[in-house]
Amino acid sequence: MGARRGPVREAGTVLETVPAEVVSVRYAGRFDVVGLTLGEQHPSWAHARPGQFVLEPGDPSAGAVRARLHWLAGADQDPVHGTTAELVLPAGRSLAPGARLRLLGPLGHGFSAPREPVEVLLVGHEGGAVPLRWLTARLRARGCVVHLVLSADDPELHLDLPFLRRHARTVVLTTSEDLGPALTRSLDEHGDRLGVVYAVAPGRLAPALVGTVAARGLACRVSTLDLADPSVLCGTGLCGGCDVVLLGGPRAGQVLRSCLEGPVVPGEWLAGDAR
Repeated sequence: MGARRGPVREAGTVLETVPAEVVSVRYAGRFDVVGLTLGEQHPSWAHARPGQFVLEPGDPSAGAVRARLHWLAGADQDPVHGTTAELVLPAGRSLAPGARLRLLGPLGHGFSAPREPVEVLLVGHEGGAVPLRWLTARLRARGCVVHLVLSADDPELHLDLPFLRRHARTVVLTTSEDLGPALTRSLDEHGDRLGVVYAVAPGRLAPALVGTVAARGLACRVSTLDLADPSVLCGTGLCGGCDVVLLGGPRAGQVLRSCLEGPVVPGEWLAGDAR
């Protein structure tokens, strides 16, 4: 069990749980895209980024002792509407407009957009498409040309493909077994024009993907957090279930606690056989 490393902070602000009300629910295959309003403006949400996540504390009175972790699928803030956010949740939650949640976040370090518009490649597996969906829209708004390679072992776990196809130049769908070859083919096709590769994939897939990108000499940013991993319990540094051993970069050989020090890190930190 890892030791807690101080209060959860974002931009110097201690985060607290905030109430959120469901205002919309849209069916998307095995998922519901849930729109939320958090009411007033919250400083910690002002600079939310794709790749960050939120924690939904457990509710023992409802039989849910364990906290739930969700990728943040969108966030906005303005003086009129206050803070709004979007989550992608399993359809079985059966949430309806008017339902109320409590959320802690946004947590972790997200993806930064390039300083100038460039062509980019986004790679994700199943639930990893949630932050990439938001990132795709942000990059497109900045003038970037976006290519996507997405894997899922069940076709219904591909998220919101009509949305992605509206915003991305190309979308390649594959399975986890063929994700490596599909990435290689995309790099062969677009690699000479790419400025950066962004990836969200579970630990069993990420090192090989990063190695493939690094072999091309391309910059890569990768999420080290797998929210589908049952050993990831807390999202706040207590459980140690998200620890990753780094095999590259200035901290080679050290342990990274993804929820506090990531989840997004330079890809070269995971090069090799990092778990």
